[in-house]
Amino acid sequence: MLRRSVRHKQKRKTTLTIQFVRRISVLACISLVLVAGSAHADRAADALSEFARCAGIAQPSERLTCFDTAAQGLANPPALAEGFGKPPPPRADKIIQISATVLELAKTARGRAIFVLDNGQTWRQLDADDTDVREPPAGKSMKVTIATGIFNSYNLTIEGRNGLIKVRRLK
Repeated sequence: MLRRSVRHKQKRKTTLTIQFVRRISVLACISLVLVAGSAHADRAADALSEFARCAGIAQPSERLTCFDTAAQGLANPPALAEGFGKPPPPRADKIIQISATVLELAKTARGRAIFVLDNGQTWRQLDADDTDVREPPAGKSMKVTIATGIFNSYNLTIEGRNGLIKVRRLK
């Protein structure tokens, strides 16, 4: 039996090891944080000194123009970490609920309600909501209120009935 000797070539050692690359990455991240922090501080200090200079201007129109220019430097402040993940505060002009009369009540194949309102909107009951919605008695209209819920959801309540129905807008 013949045996062949297999020679293995020695692998070349690379000069960049994993530890070296990690060290470089950590140092790069630290330097970015330091540079960004000092850049923001410099921008704020520059704007404050500009405001102080503007306050010394006697002419009202020139002073206002100077303040407007200085304020543009602070118009887009960096996001603060403490506000990360929080929903935005509600706006003063934001509508949080509507009231309407149901013109037509229909059911889907799965038994979920579809509400056609007098304001032209159409709302559908969510599949996850198994509340049974019944037709109003003959000759009576169904009045509903749709309000915003948490996590951008909407809750429909029917006047004179307990409970709420989770809905989404179709039209």
